[in-house]
Amino acid sequence: MAVIPLVQDPGTVFVPKARLYVVNDAREVLAGPLVVTRRRSYHREWLLGFEGITSRATVESWRDQLVAVDE
Repeated sequence: MAVIPLVQDPGTVFVPKARLYVVNDAREVLAGPLVVTRRRSYHREWLLGFEGITSRATVESWRDQLVAVDE
């Protein structure tokens, strides 16, 4: 399966203080707004930290979902 980014430069979206939402394929919001506190590119993916989230278990259910931003 090929991963195709929906933006040209995710680094411009995943910036500290950005407000993100976790959405499913039907574009229903599963979580958010989440405020980015830190970010790091890792190979072809991004590792993100969110304000108020201190446990990986909290975000594990969001794996393989989409991330959206306010318009």
